[in-house]
Amino acid sequence: MELKSDIDQHNVIEEVNKFLFDMPEEYSLGHCVAKDMRMSAGIAIYFKTHFGRVGELMDQRPKVGSVAYLKHNDRFIYYLITKEYSNAKPSYNSITGAITKLRDLIVQHNVKQLAIPRIGCGLDKLDWSIVKGIIEKLFKNVGCTIKICHFTHNLSKESELGRVEHPSTFQVYKSIKDIEKREFEKLNIILISRKTTLPVYWDQHFQSVNEKYCFKSQYYKDYQEDLEVGQCLCYSTTEACIFVIITNKNTTDHFSYQNFEKGLVKIKMLIKNDQWHPTFIIHRQTDYTEDLINKKVVSLICSVFLELTPCLVLQLVSSNY
Repeated sequence: MELKSDIDQHNVIEEVNKFLFDMPEEYSLGHCVAKDMRMSAGIAIYFKTHFGRVGELMDQRPKVGSVAYLKHNDRFIYYLITKEYSNAKPSYNSITGAITKLRDLIVQHNVKQLAIPRIGCGLDKLDWSIVKGIIEKLFKNVGCTIKICHFTHNLSKESELGRVEHPSTFQVYKSIKDIEKREFEKLNIILISRKTTLPVYWDQHFQSVNEKYCFKSQYYKDYQEDLEVGQCLCYSTTEACIFVIITNKNTTDHFSYQNFEKGLVKIKMLIKNDQWHPTFIIHRQTDYTEDLINKKVVSLICSVFLELTPCLVLQLVSSNY
């Protein structure tokens, strides 16, 4: 059966009643996300679960009005950054900037076929006629055919997305010594080491965990040999598992979300067969100048541990922060 379509006069856009992820693989894909990369609602969940590599997107450090992307087999997956936070709304200025950057990347990557939803016009509530006009103007004479897939026309798949349960996240104004575990449970404490070589990386978060769980001596032994970024060290006590993820070679480097994500995947593999719904604890990072780092860290934890849900993520905030 032929799809119903509405082809505009410049033959740039064709609107089709088809689910975006049912499009042939010769089509590159795109959608809108926030700078915090949470992707916890709507079709963004499909992108997150299908393509993953959220840390790789974060390491591109795109600004609002820009685009991050992944190369997946022979096609590109584009993430238009139209707002700062997932619970905010985009403006026409921000989405115009992102579409402009998308056009530039389409030309650079020599993409001839692109499929997107009605970007900015689902949960973000922008007017499709205005956004469509922006796309038509910017993509005129670019040589790329764009299919607009009406996600909301597929009610069964939309309903499936609405039922996805995510980890519960909370900011807790306590120190590690005040966190109580549930009966029969081990707490999973995640620490971040920002270097691979001696002298050993150690900060106030390591110190507070060590005062309660005494893992320092074994951790120092592990540093007798150079470590690798993305590596995850594990120290198990009766009450807790302490995981140390190596994110950087040097403390002067930008925080690597991709290496942090690699470590989280290793944690997931280690605990995925546990019978109890896990609790994860991470300290709020205060010694980075990068904005949104703590929101991005929690977003990555939720992304990687999505299949462990229901689980709990506690972000400890210092009382003097």
